[in-house]
Amino acid sequence: MNPQIHSARSKAKKAIDASADPFTLDFGQSTRQTVTALLFFIVVLLLVYSSSFQGVWIYDDEPNILDNENVHLVQIDVASLKKTFFLKSQDLSAGERIKRPLAYLSFALNWYVGKNQVFGYHAVNFIIHLTATVFLYLFLKNSLMLPLFDNKYHRTAHTIAFLSAMIWAIHPIHVTAVTYIVQRMASMAGMFTIMSMYGYLKARTADSRNRAISYFAASGWCALCAFATKENSAMLPVSLFFCELFLLRGVAGKDLKKMWRWGVPALAMVILVGLLYSDPSRLFDGYQNRPFSPVERMLTQSRVVLVYLKMLFYPLQSELTLVHDIDVSTSLWSPWTTLPCIILVVVSLLTAFFWISRRQPLIAFAVVFFFINHAIEGSFIGLELIYEHRNYIPSMMLFLIPVLLLLQSLRYFSYNRKITAMVVLSVAVVLASIGHSTYAYSNLFRHGLVFWRDNARKSPRLSVVQNNYGIELMKQGYYPEAFQALQRADELDRYFNLSQKGVTYHNLGLFYETIENDYPQALSYFKRAIGITLNSKTMWLAYSICELVNGNVEKAEVHLEACINKWPDDPGILTAMGKIQLLKGRTETALAYAQQARRAEAGAVEPLAIVGECYRLKGNRKKATFFWQAYRRQRPDSLVAALILCELYYQAGNYDRLSRVVSDLLAAKGERAWDDWLKEGLTRAILYEAVAYTNNAEFLLSVISFSLQRESENAGKGR
Repeated sequence: MNPQIHSARSKAKKAIDASADPFTLDFGQSTRQTVTALLFFIVVLLLVYSSSFQGVWIYDDEPNILDNENVHLVQIDVASLKKTFFLKSQDLSAGERIKRPLAYLSFALNWYVGKNQVFGYHAVNFIIHLTATVFLYLFLKNSLMLPLFDNKYHRTAHTIAFLSAMIWAIHPIHVTAVTYIVQRMASMAGMFTIMSMYGYLKARTADSRNRAISYFAASGWCALCAFATKENSAMLPVSLFFCELFLLRGVAGKDLKKMWRWGVPALAMVILVGLLYSDPSRLFDGYQNRPFSPVERMLTQSRVVLVYLKMLFYPLQSELTLVHDIDVSTSLWSPWTTLPCIILVVVSLLTAFFWISRRQPLIAFAVVFFFINHAIEGSFIGLELIYEHRNYIPSMMLFLIPVLLLLQSLRYFSYNRKITAMVVLSVAVVLASIGHSTYAYSNLFRHGLVFWRDNARKSPRLSVVQNNYGIELMKQGYYPEAFQALQRADELDRYFNLSQKGVTYHNLGLFYETIENDYPQALSYFKRAIGITLNSKTMWLAYSICELVNGNVEKAEVHLEACINKWPDDPGILTAMGKIQLLKGRTETALAYAQQARRAEAGAVEPLAIVGECYRLKGNRKKATFFWQAYRRQRPDSLVAALILCELYYQAGNYDRLSRVVSDLLAAKGERAWDDWLKEGLTRAILYEAVAYTNNAEFLLSVISFSLQRESENAGKGR
């Protein structure tokens, strides 16, 4: 046959095949495709994550952001910004250490702009996720057009990349990396990881040396940002190694042996990044509070990774939650699924390496990428066993597999329009279902009680879940249900972090102290709490205050002195010590502690009460009135402040102001008798107020009676 005729027929056949392919979408230029994809991503992600912007502070948000003074940025300068790079441990003997500096810096900048208002944090989290989605699309699209694939995906690259990135972006498993504020650490590391990979790919395919250098520089900078965000990004060099091997060179290439030599530097980079974050001699320190050993953890991770795969390819809202319950693998046969899971993981990796990589390098890369990016958090390091947000990076390439299978199916059934339409409709329904699951899951984060009730329903055997559920119930006033949840947490005694048992005892102590007013029982729980969780200043402070409430002033002072030695700049502890000094009549010492507390935290309110009380006891009514007024403006519900101001106004003859304060007290008292109300209020004030007011109750009642009688007489004269 004439070669020219054969060539013409081949071109015609290819044109017919391409036009008959219902999944081939040609939007023209690459820029137009990217803009179209970006617009779709913005609209769809805004719909799916619209409920996330009202998400409240949950779980680890509090210690990492709300209670982390290092990120409470009040001014932009080098010293303040540098401070955010260091995690300040409650155990000061451990010192400060650099901890995910870029992630914490981003929290600090959020705090600088909006303090503890959640919207700004969620807006940044959303932008990070959107950016990661766009760069994932760009990486996939450019990968599909590499010379290795010989134009196989040239016309469908945009659609495959778009669908793969879209499924990844709206998948509910990523809700805890997007809506859960503190896990910006995971999404931010993912964003910089995929940006670095895209830069590397563009550098390797650049048409000029200058462009290649620019892209390599951008890739390197993004890699450094990823390393500075979270530890699991250390696997980026290995990911780039397999990108080079599977997508750029091909495993059948003649320089395969030469390529493997680059594996050693890649592994060396991983180790180097690991050394920046951790001390090798303390790698196993995390097991001090774990009910499992390093070997047991690694055995369990073989099952965990398959749980992740199940959630990724068959996500059920009934199984998605923040804190998962999974049995620890104590041997290869306990539970029995451990050995089969290990075999399945090993077989999957070997198959991807030695068989799939030669036939379907994209699929092989997706499989290997998934497993290697679980390598750090799925290793012997003493972390929690399972978290959904750990899939943010590993799952990035995974949805190429179902999309490529879908493409193949549509091509196979292209002869039948009804079947093709049914497949397309099914895909649309699946995508809508995935998006709805993400919206519903994200919506749980809008209320702490709703969130933890859902988690308690899904992981009812976990003590930490029952504990958090109990605290939320207590906050909302459901006291019997709260006590049941806290008791259940204690009875279950099922913790993956044994120090959390101290948190349960602490919360039971709070319940007995604030709800039951059973102070001896509260003290016993607080004592058990600090016996387990040794370095929690919150628990030590609660224990010391409870000693005071139980009348053990000397013991309370001893405990607070120990706390000050451990946490010398904590305003809460300094204020509590000032309160002790007031009770012991040491006004000058109390004043010194109050001033020190104000220096430690310029906006601290409680020290104002101590200063005001010191001046009152010293007979300086003018200064006492000034500071107590300042305190009451910040604490308008303070019974102690109201009573002291009543006394001060009465002594100064300022009866109009006295009348206003008495009116507030009258409204707060309601129908209750003055004697009972004052007695109960002053007893509770010992717990919540910076000072304890012990003036004669008869005198207070006479002042209140005087004011009420005067108002009555004035009203009569007015008539």
